[in-house]
Amino acid sequence: MEIAGGIWTVLLSAAAVAPLATFGVVLVAFLTYRQKTNADKRDQWWKRAQWGIDSALDAADPPRRLAGIKVLVQLIGSDLATPEDADLMSALAVGIQDQELARHELVATPREGVIPGARPGGQPGTRHEVLLNSRGRTAVVDSAAAAGILHEAELLLAPDVRRSYT
Repeated sequence: MEIAGGIWTVLLSAAAVAPLATFGVVLVAFLTYRQKTNADKRDQWWKRAQWGIDSALDAADPPRRLAGIKVLVQLIGSDLATPEDADLMSALAVGIQDQELARHELVATPREGVIPGARPGGQPGTRHEVLLNSRGRTAVVDSAAAAGILHEAELLLAPDVRRSYT
């Protein structure tokens, strides 16, 4: 009988530990699921970011460039964006602004100010002003598309857009 009593003691002890072991297994499964879900979300975020970057760098197609920058502005505000992502987007935004200003900024003369629609070798036309806080000035460009691109690129540089890690 002593052996049977010992077996029952072991079985009862194991039964008392079983709920704790089950909880441990469930906890590990939950944490694994959550980590995989976050990794999958981050992977999808990065695929969208790659499309946005490719589109934003397409200087030959201004509407696509503008759409790409708008996508990047939305993505950088996501909880999935890291500080390194924000640094990458900022560098990209500065480069895009430099390109757009080089191609579309109107001529300014010290005596007369901005000459409406004047470009070196260009014809008079429309003018669009864009406030560039990151550069501490207002730019005047000859294209509504360029003005939109400069504005959206400026949003990528704004600190409040990067709300996810501040």
